[in-house]
Amino acid sequence: MEIIDAHVHIGRRHLPLERVEDVLQRAGVDRAVVFADPESADIPDDNRYVLEVAARTRHIPFYYIGGNAYSGNRPFPQLPDPEVLKPFRGIKWHCWFTPGHDTGGTYLGMNEAKIREVLTEPRMADLMEKVREMGIPVNFEEHFDITVQFVELYPEVTVIIPHMGGLNGGSERVLAAVGDKPNVLFDLSLAWVGEELVRRYGAEKFLCGSDYPYGSPAWSVDRIRKLNISEEDRMAILSGNVLSLTGG
Repeated sequence: MEIIDAHVHIGRRHLPLERVEDVLQRAGVDRAVVFADPESADIPDDNRYVLEVAARTRHIPFYYIGGNAYSGNRPFPQLPDPEVLKPFRGIKWHCWFTPGHDTGGTYLGMNEAKIREVLTEPRMADLMEKVREMGIPVNFEEHFDITVQFVELYPEVTVIIPHMGGLNGGSERVLAAVGDKPNVLFDLSLAWVGEELVRRYGAEKFLCGSDYPYGSPAWSVDRIRKLNISEEDRMAILSGNVLSLTGG
């Protein structure tokens, strides 16, 4: 059985592949979805590093949009040109509109109309059109209100909510709001999961992830192995779902 960690940060200087792969191999992980780290000092260079890594390994590259959730530094007007997505297999969207995950409000205030306006402005719409055209997923980490509106505004975009919504407003709240939406999946990094959730939403909704270096790949894999679910469902969570989303 191939095992894929769907949430791993790498960086040319502070999280080099050699260090990360050593941890993954000891956890029994065969490969990972890799993207830049929010604490990187040079996210554009680490986006390039992610592609370099993908060119010489079987790791799956995601383009990072965002920054450190606990800083006020955001290049808000500078969403990337959609063409930069071409070599990537997905997007890691991290706190572009939100200074402190779901605990720090938003740069947009809490006005629903303003959030909708910004989520549909031309640069954003063009970027999401490219995402739809490529058929790639977006791992989306933002304030609860932005998350819900994004899911509803872009129903043709596959949205992976990390930490099972733990940093998008809380798992129970997020599951209640968007858990049944057909375009929404959850990565399980740093989140609790039990058999009842798999039965309720279906194994196709979940991806094994660790959020390394903030979480443990070994722990993340072990808890999926211990779930009392079918082997078919286990394989879907450990690798099948992410392969389906990223083109194998």
